[in-house]
Amino acid sequence: MFRKTKIQLALLFTLVFFCVLSILGISLYLYMQKVSLASVDDNLRNKETYLIQKSIEDLPDEKNERESERKVSYLFWDKKGNLLLSNPKNAFYKKEISSFKPNRNDKKMRIQTISGHSYRILTHVKKRDELKSFPSAATIQLVYNIDPEVNVIKQLLLLIGFGCFIGLLISFFVGLFLSSRALVPIQRSWEKQTQFVSDASHELRTPLSVIQTHLELLFRHPTNTIEEECATIYKSLTEVKRLSKLVQDLLTLARSDSNEQLINQELFSMDELLRHIVEQFEPIADMKDIKIEDEIEKNIIYFGDKDRIHQLLVILLDNALKYSDLNGKITIFSKKEGSSLRINIEDTGTGIPDKDLPFIFDRFYRSDKARTKATGGTGLGLSIAKWIVEAHGGQISAESRFHKGSQFIIKLPFKNQSSKLT
Repeated sequence: MFRKTKIQLALLFTLVFFCVLSILGISLYLYMQKVSLASVDDNLRNKETYLIQKSIEDLPDEKNERESERKVSYLFWDKKGNLLLSNPKNAFYKKEISSFKPNRNDKKMRIQTISGHSYRILTHVKKRDELKSFPSAATIQLVYNIDPEVNVIKQLLLLIGFGCFIGLLISFFVGLFLSSRALVPIQRSWEKQTQFVSDASHELRTPLSVIQTHLELLFRHPTNTIEEECATIYKSLTEVKRLSKLVQDLLTLARSDSNEQLINQELFSMDELLRHIVEQFEPIADMKDIKIEDEIEKNIIYFGDKDRIHQLLVILLDNALKYSDLNGKITIFSKKEGSSLRINIEDTGTGIPDKDLPFIFDRFYRSDKARTKATGGTGLGLSIAKWIVEAHGGQISAESRFHKGSQFIIKLPFKNQSSKLT
């Protein structure tokens, strides 16, 4: 898929670059043609003006054959198209003269190629009061050999064509390189999205299968009482709750990806929120003989989404409890540091292997899938935690030593705090 897209992008880049080169080449060619012929045209117009003002006897008479190739030659024609006079007389061979014969469609200034030579021709239709010494002349042609100018233009055209061809090849390979580089983040995003859909489908399939199985078991014993089927109903309810939480987490992440506003900011006491969460988790920790210690700075007023911050802290504390062994310890630390608030949640649990540490905030990533399945995790908690922190303009990081514990460090900026307090 991406290989085909890469080639298409390279071809599109090549086409665009070729069009640009062609436009520039044609523009350069036309400009150089105009510049190279400008002095020739000025010379011919000056000679035309001189001719009109003087008599035919005043024209220069060049006797040397073919020396007029870089001089202006004059051809006088009558109304019937017969040549009356050529000046110089030997400017052209007789077989060439007929090729200069004027007609009604001739432009005043034109280029004509005769016998391999190129000429710039200015055609002047004589008026009644012009050149009275030669009344039989009806049309006068001023002819100038432009072989050097034409050769230069041809060489330039060859160079432009060769340059466009080389540019076409270079642009194709450059396009392949650039398209490969440009598709790297897209390919990574596509792979992550594909993996996300696959993992989400797997996570959704498991509780649905369990629910379906237990419901089918209920139909096998239609006469049983609720008390008799209590265990089956409880297992189904547990999976429903798990499924509901998973769907809610997926919805949260989907909304965050679509940049939908999910943060409702308000002023609240951060230290009170932290102590409230600690009180909620203490009974659970006591059941596992885990001690929770806190070092919470007092009088911390923060402007943010209280519910989302609560969700963030619950996710981190819940993970700390899940992965802490008996007689372990969890420490919650919060303190103002300059223009930001630092919150540390440290545990003495199993820790995270070094190879897994860079990926723990990825969606559905689980270091120990077997243990996570036993604890009911879905691999979305830390992804949501990271989104909440970043939505508040903060940063979250993790440090861990395998089998010795982990520490999550949160830094939340105090933005717009002073204006809200006043």
